[in-house]
Parts: sequence; structure tokens; C-alpha cells
Amino acid sequence: MRLIVHLLVLVMVAGSFSACVSKKKYNELAAAKEQTDQALAETQAQVKNLEEMNMQLKEEFETEKSKMTEQIEGLRADLEEYDNKMAEVRRKLDLTEEQLTKIKDELNGMFAAYEASGLKMDRRDGRLYLMTDEDLQYRTGSSRLSRAERDALKAMAEKMKTDSKIRVLVEGHTDTKKYPADSGMDNWQLSVNRAMGVVRYLISQGVDPSQVAAIGRGEYMPAASNDSAEGRSQNRRTVILPDANVGPLLDEMED
Repeated sequence: MRLIVHLLVLVMVAGSFSACVSKKKYNELAAAKEQTDQALAETQAQVKNLEEMNMQLKEEFETEKSKMTEQIEGLRADLEEYDNKMAEVRRKLDLTEEQLTKIKDELNGMFAAYEASGLKMDRRDGRLYLMTDEDLQYRTGSSRLSRAERDALKAMAEKMKTDSKIRVLVEGHTDTKKYPADSGMDNWQLSVNRAMGVVRYLISQGVDPSQVAAIGRGEYMPAASNDSAEGRSQNRRTVILPDANVGPLLDEMED
């Protein structure tokens, strides 16, 4: 009987101890679960933020990608246009040696006609001049040719009539003297008058009008300084230049 009572007491003590240990463990587990839930909630919030940021970055990326694609297409179109233009430039510049030789020979042939006719040629200041036996110079404000100048032009006309390929450009020039505003004359007109005087005289001597042309330069291509009487005298002049017809050669270069 006493043994049974002791056993019952032992069971009750053990049961009480077991109940006490289970509640402590439960509290620990509950606290751990609460921490885990809180950490999970924070993690989920971070994940949501990251997903939103990712979505925003994707949208920005797609927008920038679209812009870059448009820019690339525009650059590609510009590059293609540039390549086409460069190809056209190269095509025009890509003359064969044979073409260059042909053009050189034809130009030499044109100017050979001047030399063959006995006309004197002079290269000055990067320009080619036809020389007469008399310098064509004028008195102030005049476009009249002297007897010696007419004789020189008459000799030139005889040489020009021997070959219709000989063509000349007559340039009139003036000094810097000014005319009254109501005079109806200025240096542009005077320079044209001087050039036209030479042209008309050559035609009067039998030169075909298609062989001559006139241009006025006014006071803007001086041969000497206008600060002295001697310099102004040199500037009152008419010069005669070879006027080779290079149009067909340029047309050939365009082909």
C-alpha cells in the first residue's frame, strides 16, 4: 500500500515537472516564431520593393532602348547617305590615267593654237596673258585706243583669223579715280568700255565675234599701287587672256 502511494506521488511530481518544461519550450518556440514571422514580413517587404524597383528599371531600360534604337537607325541612315555621297565624289574624282592624259593633251592642243599663230604668251601671278606688241593703257577716264595700240591689235586680229580655235577674253581695268554721282559713269562702266573697245576693234578687223568676249574688273584688280601717278597709269589698262573652251572637257569629267 505504501509502495503504491509512493508511486502515485512520483507520477504526480513527474507530471508536474513535465507540464512545466513544455510551457517554457512553448514560449520559446512562440517567441522564435514571432521573430521568424517578423523577419519573413520584412523580407517579403524588401522583395516587394525590389520587384517594384526591378519593374521600374525594366520600364526605364525599355524606354532608353527605344530611344537608342531610334538614334542608331538615324545614324545608320545618315551613314548610308554619307557613304552614297562619298561614293559619288569618288566616282567623279576617280579619273583613269587615260582620261587625265586625254584632258591634258586637249588642253595643250588648245593653247598650242595660240603659240602656232605667233601670239606671245606670258604667265604672271598665276594667270596666262596674251601679249601684244603694245601695252594697252589709257589716259584718265578714257577708253580710246592709241594708233600704236590699234596697230598691235590689228596684228593680233590677223593671227586670230588663221585659226577659229583661238578665243580671247578681254579684261578692262581702271585706277581708283571716282566720278561724280550724277555723271552717269563709274569705274565698273569705264572698265567695260575699255574691254568693249578692244573687242569691237578686233571684230572690225575680221575676227569672228564668237572668238572674243569682254569683261570689266573696275578698280578691284590693280597691277600697281594707286598711291602714285605711275601706279595709277599702270592700272588704267586692258589685258587679253586665252579663253579656251574647257566646257566639253568638264562634261567628260562628269560622265
